Amino acid sequence: MPIAIRHNREDGTLIDGSERGDGVYEVLRGLRCGWRWMPSIGRIGLRSSRFKAAKRYEIEQAAQALRAAGHDVEVDIDDATLPATGFAGQEAERSQRADQRTDRYADYADNAAARSEAAYARYRQSADNWPLGQPLISGSARAAHRRMMGAHDTSMAERDKARYWAGRQRAAQAHQHHREALPTVLRRIERLEQQRRRLVRLLEGEYRWIDDDGGPALMRRSGDIYRKVAPAPADAARWTADLIQLDGELGYWRDVVADKQRAGQKVWTKNDFSVGDFVKQHGTWFEVVRVNKKSVTVPWMIGGVTRGIYTVADARRQFPQDKKISTDTIPYDKVEGRASAKEIQEAMTRTQAKNRHSGSDH
Repeated sequence: MPIAIRHNREDGTLIDGSERGDGVYEVLRGLRCGWRWMPSIGRIGLRSSRFKAAKRYEIEQAAQALRAAGHDVEVDIDDATLPATGFAGQEAERSQRADQRTDRYADYADNAAARSEAAYARYRQSADNWPLGQPLISGSARAAHRRMMGAHDTSMAERDKARYWAGRQRAAQAHQHHREALPTVLRRIERLEQQRRRLVRLLEGEYRWIDDDGGPALMRRSGDIYRKVAPAPADAARWTADLIQLDGELGYWRDVVADKQRAGQKVWTKNDFSVGDFVKQHGTWFEVVRVNKKSVTVPWMIGGVTRGIYTVADARRQFPQDKKISTDTIPYDKVEGRASAKEIQEAMTRTQAKNRHSGSDH
């Protein structure tokens, strides 16, 4: 029976026709490109291949390796059919798996902690009854000492396991929180919009040199013409499916941003800032030097570390040898707050008055 490498957007890339002991898994694992055994479905598959176009390089690499090992291989790729599960369903499934992973790591940590405590209790029971200075002069004494120290070593090993799994649990929780955080979502939307523009350009066709067929062209040279050429039908079908899925993903994350805005979270834009305002990042207020489309320009931020407020005048005093101040940019998705120059001046006045009052008390 031939080995079939099949891909569709709903199921991802899976291996059909493989049986235990036929060597297929060993060959694919040796490629080190993401092939693994998936116990939930009982098949070999390519990691992170669901809801995406086929990873054609990895599939072709696998087919060549299996053929070289003596297997008859078929490749079946369907990149044009959209998955039955929309992006909202995909995200709900991903979130559910993340919650299950967090709970599983918590159980592992709790079980390891319980085993550590039980082993340590056995160690303490033996140690409390062990006479100080007791020589190991008999086989039974040496065996009892080995058991006591073995319980201690087991307790320490299980304690390390508990700490490890507790760390994995915290990391899983933090990953899910970070994935849904507003700044992360905004950066993801920007990246997806870039991908969308690229797909639109590909579907519109690209300019290249082809054989002169007598048709319209931008340029001609020695039997060749330069004009926009439509993509091949297979490429167009794949890119169209990519575009439809991408639009669904963009719509989902834009709804997430809208929900967060309704909940009171701020999405900063260039309309919120003017030159002379102050922007907050990492706990420091920086004076705005220039307002850009995607960021604000501020004095070199390293000069304002631990200062609380950092102005253009501060930067000039700090680096008098520079003819013009060095600057940094703060993207809008990393802005922590905004204040006018008047608000900052009032805050500085209050701080100075408080410091004078504290000095007079001493």
